[in-house]
Amino acid sequence: MTALTAGKRTELAHRSVDGMHVTLVWVQGSEGGKTVVCVRDDRREDYFEIPTETYLARDVFYHPFAYRDFSTVGNERSWVAA
Repeated sequence: MTALTAGKRTELAHRSVDGMHVTLVWVQGSEGGKTVVCVRDDRREDYFEIPTETYLARDVFYHPFAYRDFSTVGNERSWVAA
């Protein structure tokens, strides 16, 4: 379990368009708070999270694919368990 999944999560913003769901989350953990943008694509059954600095959170929320690290494999179908 990573540090981001181990903390208490609070949803700050959510938007959905054409099967794409983007959520901005504040994660309160033992080392303080962090922001993360969660992206779920129902059409491709794909899910990924983008940890972000607080000052970039709004930009990442509105433009998640500009910040996604495409060198890593997506968490296909992992949102079903979430």
